[in-house]
Parts: sequence; structure tokens; C-alpha cells
Amino acid sequence: MRSICLVALIGLPGAGKSSLCTWLLGQQTALRVRHIVHLCYDDFLDATPSADLAYKEQRGRIFKVIEKLISAIQEDTDWPPQVRRISSSGECNSERHLILCDDNFYYRSMRHTLHQLCRDSGCVFGQIYMARSLDSCLQANSARSNATRVPVDVVRQMNERLEAPDTSEAWERNSLTLHDLDTTGSALLAFISTLLDLPTKKATTDLPTAAAKSLRQDQSLVHCLDLLLRTRIGALLQELPQNEDKRLAGQILNNRRKEILIKFRTEGGGKQRDGDGEDDALEYYVNLLN
Repeated sequence: MRSICLVALIGLPGAGKSSLCTWLLGQQTALRVRHIVHLCYDDFLDATPSADLAYKEQRGRIFKVIEKLISAIQEDTDWPPQVRRISSSGECNSERHLILCDDNFYYRSMRHTLHQLCRDSGCVFGQIYMARSLDSCLQANSARSNATRVPVDVVRQMNERLEAPDTSEAWERNSLTLHDLDTTGSALLAFISTLLDLPTKKATTDLPTAAAKSLRQDQSLVHCLDLLLRTRIGALLQELPQNEDKRLAGQILNNRRKEILIKFRTEGGGKQRDGDGEDDALEYYVNLLN
């Protein structure tokens, strides 16, 4: 069965989202995917006063393109002609597809719409938050051409309104925050690999609201812990001295990760730890790596 992972890129103009997507387009072999699709919203949006369509209506059209793309992948039909930034691997046997939605997504509601689409269509949803400082983003934005440069006051306004991912929300747990791209490549690939490994689920919209929410929360706990463990492993490997064998250390930490996941499941998802909430329980198991 074809599996689809959709990742929303969050961050200010100049944060490096498009550069990250361009880099990821070259990682199809490392990620073992058949296709990586980069949907850059700037390719579709016209924010000028003379635009034929209102901004909200333009975003609605992009959403329709994403819907059609997901359907085309799942049904093995022709892709929408608007989809142009694609990289394909020679692994024709791979059924895994990665869609990168490259936009600011500074309002949580913008991302939640994508999450709902993924939930209803059986796709995996994740988020990458590019948490660069406002000054860094303004500097990068100022180096752009006149056609792509965003007005300074608009960038500052986005910065004030930006709602960072809240991992206490079940639907935002599959999130990764990046501060420095130069030192987080391995952690980033580990994060996306984990998302791609997650099992696709059937739509739960036919369940009662409370039951559907409970089911999604229960299913996401183990996956959330796995994401946190892999992210911690990436950070620990980055901290190793140059003379340390990172490959050996990675194998040891990965084996430890598997042991911790077994322990987590055996102990009922950490729910038996008296006085601990879900976040505290997850943190306890992540700290077992140290």
C-alpha cells in the first residue's frame, strides 16, 4: 500500500524553509522514498494588490492541489500539473512518498487544516519549525531579489503572530524544532525517517468525536516517544568529540532506543507512573538514554 507523509514547514520568511526543502529533495536515497514533492506556496500565491483572487481563496486552491495530489498517489493516477518540484529515486519498489508543504504557517489553524486532511485521507502528518531569530530572518530576507523580498513590516507582524508548535496537543506531537541547520542534518533525517516508518491509519471520522480523539492519542504516544528518542540520539551524537566512533555510538543508542520502547509498552505507556502526566512520563523514558 502506498504510504504518504506530509510535513508542514513553519517559520518566518528568510528562516531557511525553502533551502531545507531543496536539500531534502536530494535525500531520497537516505530516506528510502519513491518520490519527494516540494510544494512551495510562493509558487502559487500572488500577494500583490492587483492579484485576481483574494489571498484566502488562493490558499484554498493550493489545498485543493494537495488533495488531488494525495488522491493521485493513492490511486496511481496522473498528478496535478501544478506539481513541479519533484525528486524521484530509483527505488521503484518503494511505496513511500514525502510531501513538503513550504509556507509560513504562522497560525496554528493553517496547520490544523492540513492535519485534518491527513487524518481523513490516511496520511502521516508532521511539522518542522524553523526557529531562527527575527534579526537573522530579516537579514536573509533583505538579500532576496525585489520580486521575492517580503516587506519588513510584514515579517515583523508575522513574528508577533507566529504560533509555534505545541507538543502538548496530540496532533502537534510529531514536530521538530530546528535552530541551526548546519548541525542538525542527522537529527532531521532521523525525524523524517521516523515519520515515514509510522503506519498509515484509516480515517477515524466515522467514530464518535471523543472515541476518535482517544484512539489517536493512544496510538500517538509510542510514536511520539520514538520521535523524541531519535531526536535525542541525534543531539547526543552531535555532542560527541571528533575522536569518538559515531557509528558505533549510534548503534548502541539505537539498540537502547528499542529497549526503551519495549519497556514503555510493557509498563502500559508510562501511565502507571504515579503522579506523572503524559509529558512527564515521556520525558522519564527519554532520559533513560543518558
